[in-house]
Amino acid sequence: MSSAVIDPPRTDEVSRSDSLRDVAWSRAGAIAVVLAGAPSTRAMRFSVRVGLLLGGSLTIAVAVAVTLWNGLGPGPLDVFIGAVRVRSGLPLGPAVWLVVGSMVVAAWLLGRRPGPGTLISPLIVGAAMQATASGLSSVAVPEALAVRVAIHLLAVGAIGIGAGALIVSRLGAGSGELLAAAASDRSGRPEPRARMAIELSWLAVGVVLGGPVGLGTVLLALTIGPAVAVGHRIVDGAVSLTDARSIAYVAAANDS
Repeated sequence: MSSAVIDPPRTDEVSRSDSLRDVAWSRAGAIAVVLAGAPSTRAMRFSVRVGLLLGGSLTIAVAVAVTLWNGLGPGPLDVFIGAVRVRSGLPLGPAVWLVVGSMVVAAWLLGRRPGPGTLISPLIVGAAMQATASGLSSVAVPEALAVRVAIHLLAVGAIGIGAGALIVSRLGAGSGELLAAAASDRSGRPEPRARMAIELSWLAVGVVLGGPVGLGTVLLALTIGPAVAVGHRIVDGAVSLTDARSIAYVAAANDS
């Protein structure tokens, strides 16, 4: 009679059995890791994109409100929005939504389809800008012109960072970036130049219609295009570096 006790399995058979079992477990574990990790990774990346959309929108809103508070003159688009407010009597929020909505429609007609972020961002920007402007109304503006110019340029840089975050989120570029990209596609000119031409157009029409204008208006018109380009590179580089580090961390955890 043969049994496991009487005839124990040979060492090589045990070894082979253990090896097959280990392979089976390792494959099952790998499949489990993929099934468990892929949805969470996708969810994490989507959360990052939503965070970039919200953060970029709020950054733009606060920075634009600072340019309004600084008293050097708003940006060209805000000159036009100010003219719309003068002509229509609309509050700041609805005036922003009306003008930005028109820009999105124009970009769409020129061949650049808006994303969900393009439609959501103006709602955030309009409300946050009005709230920030109300909060800053009780803060005294610096008297020194050099300080006000420095604040204005920092605000322009912040607008560039916020716009870059909207672009990197891939949920839809901001209305200004979308229209500039559409104009660049149609004209064949670089996007920063197309953006500058659009900004100068807003300025000219806004002045004619009675919008406020000043030194800060010119500064923003000349620097907003490069600021958005630089902001895009900064945010894209930061997100890519973070993503690479996350992948390396996961790989090291799996190896261990």
